[in-house]
Amino acid sequence: MIRIAPLLLALVLPGAAAAEDTSLSALKSRVTGHWVSVACELRPQQNPTDPTKAPAPSYLKRDFTYDAEGGFTANITVYADPACAVPAVSYDFAGEVVWHDANPAAPGAWSQDYVLNRKLQLTILAEPMAAQLNQLPQGACGDGPFTVGEVRDILGKPCVLLKFVDGSPYVVDHDFLYVREDTPNLLFMGAKHVDGTGFYAPDNRPQVGLQQPLIRVN
Repeated sequence: MIRIAPLLLALVLPGAAAAEDTSLSALKSRVTGHWVSVACELRPQQNPTDPTKAPAPSYLKRDFTYDAEGGFTANITVYADPACAVPAVSYDFAGEVVWHDANPAAPGAWSQDYVLNRKLQLTILAEPMAAQLNQLPQGACGDGPFTVGEVRDILGKPCVLLKFVDGSPYVVDHDFLYVREDTPNLLFMGAKHVDGTGFYAPDNRPQVGLQQPLIRVN
């Protein structure tokens, strides 16, 4: 009986293809680069006046850059409208990607943590947002009143706006990443809860589903 190597089989049989490399090393290589939102994204958030009511809509765009050494920088800008034409607040953050096990959401997806240990800043971009945040108790998210255009460093400080209050020296968000070999310009992250939950531990992240993909810009 003649045995044909899988790679040769893919070349000689019509429609056959080599198996996708779903290893962590392959994903790390595919992820490296600069990625942005394809379009304005709808994201639910917990109702700010009554958590028992239905989540409120929010709209945002994401911008992530991953380097070959395992670091990342990112920006998420939240908008006041579904066309993402009126920016309200911007978050800039940076840190390290810590990889874990293969994720069951899809073959080739791998669990990881975003460890925000280098930068976490917010910038208010609209007066109504500043006025709303200035109704919070003093110290609820950094120090002093909010003003439009101010870059506020909140790394290691409590901030109810991001739903963490203990002032930890760094913030960890559990997620997973997924880039298919045959669509290398689309990056998927794990789905979010419809209740607007922001930061995740492994036991409260949705086990299935993907967010709207980011598209590679370089």
